[in-house]
Amino acid sequence: MDPLTSRERQIVSALLLEGLSNKGVGRKLNLSEGTVKVHLHNIYQKLGVKNRTALVALAFTEFARVRALPAATFDIERAEPEFT
Repeated sequence: MDPLTSRERQIVSALLLEGLSNKGVGRKLNLSEGTVKVHLHNIYQKLGVKNRTALVALAFTEFARVRALPAATFDIERAEPEFT
């Protein structure tokens, strides 16, 4: 999602984290509903998606990829065995 402006990232975040409608995003970010629609159109074009559902799916995929923990964070030498 690098090609997005900071405002476009704010809009995607509001859609993703809060599930807001266009009107709700506008209220949250102090934008008109029409301006939110223009931003969404630009976001769809930049990311090559056709609709809001595809945008959310792509955003979740990107978020999961970025947030994935590296395997090296687990210290096997200090781990206590657990037997049940």
